[in-house]
Amino acid sequence: MIIWLVITTLVFASSSCVPDVQENQVLSRGEDSPLSGSSAESITHHQIKEVMPQNLISAEIEPLPNQANKAALALQRLGFKILHIGSTISVQAPRSLWESTFNVSFQQEKKTVIAEIGSEVTYLRAVTDNLTIPEGLESLISEVMFVEPPEFYQVQP
Repeated sequence: MIIWLVITTLVFASSSCVPDVQENQVLSRGEDSPLSGSSAESITHHQIKEVMPQNLISAEIEPLPNQANKAALALQRLGFKILHIGSTISVQAPRSLWESTFNVSFQQEKKTVIAEIGSEVTYLRAVTDNLTIPEGLESLISEVMFVEPPEFYQVQP
């Protein structure tokens, strides 16, 4: 039971470890998955690193009415990782895919996330001045909104 709890925690800790979307169904991981072993000894550090991607940029994509599933499938076919489909589609992809698909650029910025202690993070901020929705997606999505790190505030009693 503890092993499955650890595996589940690892899967949910990486927001891109959600299975791929295929039409209206979510596919389960196959037997080849690095996390399909039944004991902790069968999972190596290298396998965990393969499952937990690095340097991905997240965004929320607003689909046109009644187009969420089609939009998610089209994005997936382009190489985007679909995390969740709801009123928006939560998506992750490497910087290069965002740049080549949506003509967006990124610049490194620092942001204070906890003002009371001066905690900062460095992240890639999307520069959307020239953002364009590609021809194959313009009938499916209306907007792309890039995720930035949250700001936290201490509540005074």
